[in-house]
Amino acid sequence: MDFIMAIVGVVFVVSITTLYMYLVEQNKIEPHIPTTINKIQRGNFWDAETKQFYKWDKLMELKKVREQNDTIQ
Repeated sequence: MDFIMAIVGVVFVVSITTLYMYLVEQNKIEPHIPTTINKIQRGNFWDAETKQFYKWDKLMELKKVREQNDTIQ
């Protein structure tokens, strides 16, 4: 009985993998490419100066603008 369950498990894994590879090849789904949390900043970030939440990219733009304003003055 254990041997049959092992064979069923192997067949299941192989069939799911083959299906995934087929769907990626036919451009039906996007391939999963894991990224680390350090590369992608998620959520909203608080800016104490304006007392508002910003997305990470917008907050970095605001920081650059502030640095330019500091060097001008």
